[in-house]
Amino acid sequence: MAAISRYEFMGSWLWFWFLCVTIIGLPLALLYLLNGTIRVEEEVADGERVVSALRSPRHIGKAAE
Repeated sequence: MAAISRYEFMGSWLWFWFLCVTIIGLPLALLYLLNGTIRVEEEVADGERVVSALRSPRHIGKAAE
């Protein structure tokens, strides 16, 4: 089985953008982004099919169907 890894932000986007808009909060926003991002690994039966679906021009976001 193949594993697909992706990164997902689990924090609040509203709080993140608020920190980005304030010049003083920009370093805090970067730290918040780094600390709030997790790595998600999924096992797929056919990795080649998923990769070819992701590379196709008609990719809608449902590659693992």
